[in-house]
Amino acid sequence: KTPMAPWETDIELPNISCARCTLQVLQFMADHGYNQPGGYGYHHCADLQITADPAKPIDTRWPAATAK
Repeated sequence: KTPMAPWETDIELPNISCARCTLQVLQFMADHGYNQPGGYGYHHCADLQITADPAKPIDTRWPAATAK
């Protein structure tokens, strides 16, 4: 069986400062066997540190980023 090629995508990170953020990717894998208890869903996490670009507006979709 030939292994699948890696998949990649671009992710837009918010323009915020966050010392301890987590990026979670959810993946639906119908071609795989059923994963008990998760069904066909898999998730992967990465811890990130984000520093806002001061030349751009702070992303207000993240309320914790605007609270001081």
